[in-house]
Amino acid sequence: MKYTAPVGRSNTIDTEPPKRRKQAERTALSDRLLTEAAIELLVKHGLQGTTLQGVGERAGYSRGLATHRFGSKAGLFAKVLEVASADWLVRMQKAVGPLTGAEAFCAATDAADQFIRERPSEVRAMYLLWFLSIDPGADYRSNLANVHRAQRRDAAEWIRAGQRAGTVDPNVDAVRTAEQYCASMAGIIYQWLVNSRMPLTTMFEQLKADLTARLRVSERDRALNGAAATRTRGSRGRAARGRPATA
Repeated sequence: MKYTAPVGRSNTIDTEPPKRRKQAERTALSDRLLTEAAIELLVKHGLQGTTLQGVGERAGYSRGLATHRFGSKAGLFAKVLEVASADWLVRMQKAVGPLTGAEAFCAATDAADQFIRERPSEVRAMYLLWFLSIDPGADYRSNLANVHRAQRRDAAEWIRAGQRAGTVDPNVDAVRTAEQYCASMAGIIYQWLVNSRMPLTTMFEQLKADLTARLRVSERDRALNGAAATRTRGSRGRAARGRPATA
């Protein structure tokens, strides 16, 4: 018997069993609740006070589910950092998009400010786990060096893209400026975590202003770029006038 899809529905038949689909949904839900519970306990009780049993109970599940799901505290912390980092990455990519130069840095800084305001516990847990990774006696090790390397790489590319577009001073050292920006952001956020009365937004605004001034193309370079563009247009015009007419 031939199957005919009802009007308005796709002809593609979902072959995934409903039971399996529901199980995947339940697993995703429990992962999210366990991660959120872990973040809450990390912020409240710290690294030593956060246990797998406590996370399971806080999330509303059995004491052994977190152990079964993550295996160890190191596995749990890795999941928390993965979730927090992914959340930050999505926000960053959405905010920066195709922007380059100073505009990209300003958008990234604003996204960080918003992230901290909206998810302060997530940020605090992320920094707790980052700093744990430099403890030689800790069981947990994060790929913090790789994370920072990727951040610096992206920031340096924003500068290089701006230089190619003529909106960033060509004399700016992209690598060194990217390192300075990333270090400044980490330092500002850390100081705010230590003392929430720090004027976070004001500090971010100052950082944006300083960086914008640093990346700005000088009047001399702007004039040179304008003269070079004029010469290029003139050369193209002369070349076009000298071409023989085509049928």
